[in-house]
Amino acid sequence: MNRDETETLIQQMEHARQQLHDLYAEHGFGHACVLEQSMLLDELINQYNRMYQTRKQPHHVLDQIINNDDVMFSPFSPFFLCKTVTSPT
Repeated sequence: MNRDETETLIQQMEHARQQLHDLYAEHGFGHACVLEQSMLLDELINQYNRMYQTRKQPHHVLDQIINNDDVMFSPFSPFFLCKTVTSPT
């Protein structure tokens, strides 16, 4: 994958994350459309991760986790929901 393809994939992840956030706000945690959107976002994240596994390139998301970088959890990050959505108790 070249840089443009990587940026497109990141944009798709960001868009899918925003859609997931919007659907969650409207329908709640367990609604079918929320789960479906979550699976779509998971697949995009998996594609992103496979790209780095096959290319043996540095993985900046993992580097941010290791370095405890809060930028990863900014509202502009595709992983923002990970920090904001809690499961119902």
